[in-house]
Amino acid sequence: MEHTIDRRAVDVGQQRARPGLAFVLALLSIPGSTLAWELPGGGFWIGLPLGIAAIVLGVRARRQDPGSKLAAAAIAIAALAIGQMAVWTAVAALS
Repeated sequence: MEHTIDRRAVDVGQQRARPGLAFVLALLSIPGSTLAWELPGGGFWIGLPLGIAAIVLGVRARRQDPGSKLAAAAIAIAALAIGQMAVWTAVAALS
């Protein structure tokens, strides 16, 4: 007995990067690092992962579309949020 099963092909190729998602994550990293700073490890638990994810997605989007201004803005905003956390940590350690 022979059984045939209909199976659809699965596309495992690279997905298109989303500069909009990178921008939203970058915007969320700002309150994640500022408003949550007073929580125990708040800025590092919320803002830092969002900022890193925004930078990674923004770089992927820039590789696929070098003219993407939204991806460039996401990278810049996330980098500023991470830099802000580094400055606040240094100031808190020195005071």
